[in-house]
Amino acid sequence: MQLNDSPRFFCLHFEGPLTFEHTLPSGALVQALQNFQRAIYLLVMAEQGQEVRQRARIPKEIEKRYSLVCHLPLSGGYALPVVLGDTSDLLVDTYGVDALALKIKEITEAINTGDHDKVSLSIPDRYFRSGVLSAFYSMQPPKNSGVYISIEDFKQKKLLNGKTAREKIEQLRTAPEDAIPITSGYVAGELVEMKFQERRLKLKLLVSGRGLEANYSEDFEPVLLEHPRELIQVHGHIVYGPDGAPVSISDVDEILEFDDSPIEIFQFEANGRQLKPRKNLSFHVNFDVDTQLFETQGSFGILLVGETRPDLEAQLYAELSMLWAEYVETSEDMLTEAARVLRKEYKEMLADQGLVDSIHSH
Repeated sequence: MQLNDSPRFFCLHFEGPLTFEHTLPSGALVQALQNFQRAIYLLVMAEQGQEVRQRARIPKEIEKRYSLVCHLPLSGGYALPVVLGDTSDLLVDTYGVDALALKIKEITEAINTGDHDKVSLSIPDRYFRSGVLSAFYSMQPPKNSGVYISIEDFKQKKLLNGKTAREKIEQLRTAPEDAIPITSGYVAGELVEMKFQERRLKLKLLVSGRGLEANYSEDFEPVLLEHPRELIQVHGHIVYGPDGAPVSISDVDEILEFDDSPIEIFQFEANGRQLKPRKNLSFHVNFDVDTQLFETQGSFGILLVGETRPDLEAQLYAELSMLWAEYVETSEDMLTEAARVLRKEYKEMLADQGLVDSIHSH
């Protein structure tokens, strides 16, 4: 593989009156390299799901793996080739540098066209998005400096046109934040891949069959390791596409196993009393792919929905407790005929084990 054939190859093309003799003010060179490097570091942190508020601190590990390496300038104004990451062996890509480089190019082209939706989808976290846009903006010298900077690929295709870069970035920075709505919620899918070094997982979504990647913290590794190639639910900030299906998820704060087996009721409490079914009492569970909700229905006309299995179970136990209070502990004279029938069925189904405190004391 030739160096300039690699997706990691970029070219910072300095143009303008001051570059006609293949020369360049040192300040413009340093400013461009520092800010392009910072944009890359921020994109890595965004991809890895790290948090950033006020001022981002770049971890040493990221600095080491994703630094830019400068090569000899090329002809044409002042064109500086830079390569992302270690170039000692381009055939080995342990840390996904090629994929990162392709994403950098995709985002750079979206900035070049002023495509706010695409930039927002690529960088859902607005703090990272603001930092990346600021870094690209700061790459450009002042308008009257006699220098502007374009970013090109190995085919000399302009990914970012230096002549219009500031204008496009200003438009993106002032665009309304709600152009791409971000919703906090759950997505369900098959866990098809885990990258332990990057703490990154890939789901095959139930709702669309689309692949969706997300970063996770090490706290969630036990549940992931227990359910390889199985269905899981991931909670975070979700961006939905025009078809209504999730296209990205960030800030993952919960990962749950997916369980749609029947809910078996062995005992529950109602107004301080311990109740136990005299025979098997179970409720069928179904997951609606379109709504991404769990549903359960069963005896006594119960029909409930919840975002997660634990949520559904909590609602069910609360409903069973409420039925006891409203039908069994209420005077029969105050009930309708239909309510009396339900009261009779409910009492026959459940054995009253007595007060909870009495049970615990023994």
